[in-house]
This record gives sequence, structure tokens and C-alpha cells, in this order.
Amino acid sequence: MISTPDRLIRNIQVLMKEKDIENVTELARRTRIPQPTMHRLISGEIKEPKYALLKQVASYFNIPVSELVEKDIGSSKLSSNVIKAEEKFQFKAIPVLGNAQLGSEGYWEALEYPIGYGDGYINWPTKDPDAFALKCTGDSMKPRIKNGEYVVIEPNHTYLPGDEVFIKTSEGEAMVKTFLYERDGLIVVISINENHPPLHFDINKIEKILYVGGIAKPSLYDCL
Repeated sequence: MISTPDRLIRNIQVLMKEKDIENVTELARRTRIPQPTMHRLISGEIKEPKYALLKQVASYFNIPVSELVEKDIGSSKLSSNVIKAEEKFQFKAIPVLGNAQLGSEGYWEALEYPIGYGDGYINWPTKDPDAFALKCTGDSMKPRIKNGEYVVIEPNHTYLPGDEVFIKTSEGEAMVKTFLYERDGLIVVISINENHPPLHFDINKIEKILYVGGIAKPSLYDCL
């Protein structure tokens, strides 16, 4: 089905605003659409979305597909809401500050650069002025994170149980896990690969724990 990409994106943004959906990752989770696919749709990378994909999005918002792709939904809303939604999801150049490589015992070794000395950029919608990305090397996080993809990290975004987080220990071990809870001085997380048991970390040995805003495809990389 051929539709106007800008109108489709604008309509989805307005609908997200109405349901208080803060980011593309959350929308993907609610609609049960793979996050990379949703990101490509929102970014306009998918020029002619398949009907099945549009139907899945429209069904979640309880509107016909024709309304999603043909109507200017924002025209019947307050113009300020449309402006805020568009600003909220404006794409920015997120610096790539290093690599996350598979190291000993299945952990990653985060090879970060100092702020301002990154290695290219990832185009990503975020409100976090300190957002950055790490390039992932290895296959330890498949199928969630594939070799060559980028983890987008938003340091100023709060994380809740069930969110994916980037963890770096005082010993230099780094990983992406799902945050469960913090209790009695311990951080408890589970692997994205559910075949692995939960992990417990002494909070005093955690150097940083940061919110993961999403996984970016290599095609979004720019070596500016």
C-alpha cells in the first residue's frame, strides 16, 4: 500500500502522544512489532509499508488503516499537540563512543572514547542531550542484538523493572540486561537470552547502569 510517509509518521506521532507513549521502543512493545521494524517505519526508511504492518499499528490505536495513512489526524487536534509530538521525536546525531565486544565469561568489554571524541554518529530520535551509542561486536546477544548493530543509551532516562539497561562494573565488565529490581544493596537482572539464570550484583561494584533506548541498525550510522 502506497501512502505519504510524512503523513503516516505524523499520524503515528500524534497517536503516540494521545496514549502517552514516550518512545519508539515502547510503541514496538505495545504493538508487538519488532523494534527495528517500528524504527524503520517511524524514520521513513520503509517507503511502502505492507498492509499487514499498517493494520497492526492501526488496530492498536483502534482506527481504520485508511485513517492512519490518508487522514491528517492532527488537523482535528490542537496544533500545539502536533508540534510537541514532532519535536519530541526529532532525529538527532547520536555520537558513537566506542565498541561493546564479547569478552571473557560472556561479558562485553566496553571500549569507550572520551566525550567529544566519538567514532561517527547514529541518527536516532531522542530528547536526551547526553545520549550515545556503542557498536556491538559478536553474537552473544542474538537474536535481540546482532553483530554490527548499535545500542543507543540514554543516561538521563530513568529505568524501571522490565527495561533493558546497560551495566558496567568496576572491573570493566559491560553487558545489556533486563533490570528486575534493586534490594538490600543488590542489583538483580536477567539476560535477554532467557536460558540464563538471573544475575546479582553488589551495588557498590556497579560503575554505571543506564537506560537502553533502543537498538539501531548499521544503516543508521553516519561517519560525519
